[in-house]
Amino acid sequence: MKKASIAAFIIAGVIFFSCNSTTGHLTVPGENHLIRESISAEYLAIADAYVDLEKYDKAVTYYLLAMKDKKLYWSVYYKLGRTYALAKDWNDAEDVYDKLLQRDPENVNLKLSRAYIKAMSGDLDDAMMIYKSLMKDEPDNEEIVVNYIAILLSQGRAELAEAQLDVLKEKFPDNKSISDFSKKINDALKDDGSAPSEDTKTDKN
Repeated sequence: MKKASIAAFIIAGVIFFSCNSTTGHLTVPGENHLIRESISAEYLAIADAYVDLEKYDKAVTYYLLAMKDKKLYWSVYYKLGRTYALAKDWNDAEDVYDKLLQRDPENVNLKLSRAYIKAMSGDLDDAMMIYKSLMKDEPDNEEIVVNYIAILLSQGRAELAEAQLDVLKEKFPDNKSISDFSKKINDALKDDGSAPSEDTKTDKN
């Protein structure tokens, strides 16, 4: 029985490898899926290469093709969203990250990405609200504090930014953004008249 099965397999193999476009093609169980899977992996590799070359429009095309493989769908979908963001296609990027967050609503990295997209698209109020919420949920996350200060400064909320800078100094004293933030906050407060300028200090002395 075993010999017969092996013989049948060998015969099938011979027929398969000898088939061409004129004689037809022997169907192997699961073969179509394997071919699609292989092609999708190739599409994914091509898309990744285009991202490295900063040819984001071409990368998007191949990511969409790779997503036809259900096993790759969500990992490729994430890369698609990142590519939209790199291409500054904020609307499409936001749509992707919204969908990803529906699947994984507690994912801090996805929330950070969405906040960044909101900020870059000009929706600073929503971005600030996301960072504010993240500050409560992840008080020891250095990246969140830094991004929140940047958003506050971009909205002209120097006093609030100054309060968060105190948090940054206390929790992460070695952060490289502290000096830059301090200068920007002092400049903003001077412009607002909230802090005395150097000239004013000199006159008083």
